[in-house]
Amino acid sequence: MSAPTAETPVTEPELDVGQLIGEYQIDGKIGQGGFGTVYKATHPLIGKQAAIKVLARRFSADPEMVSRFIAEARAVNQIRNRYIIDIFLFGQLGDGRHYYVMELLDGEPLDVRLEREGHVPLADALPILRGIGKALDAAHAKGIAHRDLKPENVFLSRGEDDEVWPKLLDFGIAKLMGELDTNKHKTRTGIPIGTPYYMSPEQCRGKDVDHRTDYYAFGVVAYQLLTGVHPIDGDDYMDIMMKQLSFEPPPPSTIIGELPAGIDDAIAWLMKKDRDARPPNLATAMRRFDEAAGIRAPHSGVVDVPRGATPVPGSLTTTSQGGAATALAQTQPGLEAEKPKRRWPLVAGAVAIAVAVAIVVLGRPSPTPTPIPIPIATATPIPTATPTP
Repeated sequence: MSAPTAETPVTEPELDVGQLIGEYQIDGKIGQGGFGTVYKATHPLIGKQAAIKVLARRFSADPEMVSRFIAEARAVNQIRNRYIIDIFLFGQLGDGRHYYVMELLDGEPLDVRLEREGHVPLADALPILRGIGKALDAAHAKGIAHRDLKPENVFLSRGEDDEVWPKLLDFGIAKLMGELDTNKHKTRTGIPIGTPYYMSPEQCRGKDVDHRTDYYAFGVVAYQLLTGVHPIDGDDYMDIMMKQLSFEPPPPSTIIGELPAGIDDAIAWLMKKDRDARPPNLATAMRRFDEAAGIRAPHSGVVDVPRGATPVPGSLTTTSQGGAATALAQTQPGLEAEKPKRRWPLVAGAVAIAVAVAIVVLGRPSPTPTPIPIPIATATPIPTATPTP
């Protein structure tokens, strides 16, 4: 047998079925990527299932890669958001490889769905984008920028009634900003890091980036999700990175004609070359998407489009018809809410009957009134619901 060369791939030692890692027992391998391998595992005592990500041996020997691996586990635990994968155990194998234990998800990555379907209809895409936006806003509130948002790092988990629940993955190159930047890993200035299709202009220049680079990547992901193509493409990575600096992609509606023009504006806002011109946060950007799709809610501000439904510009999704008419009249100048039917004849009849009864009663002597005991109700405090993130 010939000795391995630089071109020969290194065989990664796999964990055995039944092997105990921390408190979990290995059930089998789920998949393998460039940085490590993911296994399915079960807690032998309580039966809880989980996934274990093991960093590849060659990266476990690299202090910078180990630092990123640890930073991912730390970042996720600081954010604690329902739209971000939950990591709850970290350790090191006997051969030196690092691992962490995370929740086991049932579903598929977003890039797999895009490869199968080409693009996602607007009604189905909006809840996915909304979940990603909430995850990133929560990360930014904790001082963490993801810096590698792309469809491969979004997992579409399936919940009850086949509901799609997006989960943001892979904070491996996340940057902890400000006071939270306590880990030893620092990206050297002048070295771009990320995936060229989704990199912001400042990221392509190798400049120091902040949370606004995620806004740009979010716009790219939204573009690809709705059209099935990358907004900026090229012959090679360097060509793509150079185009990210100044090239303006065609509006999404020129590719998928049924998309509202407002979607073009929302994505263009996110993909501004000047990061100061991008939205203040992704919640604000998502309101632009919802308005373009004709989704309005008079109280909550956002209403999810039912799966399979096609939003109609100018329409309103609500459970109250009267509230819908009023809200629509408020948001659409010149449109009046339906007025209630006149009920004056009924009211006049009721008044006449009341007057007749009063005359009869007043004409009789009044007996001494007997006090009627009135029960006093004891107030029961209304329990306060704990808000969910």
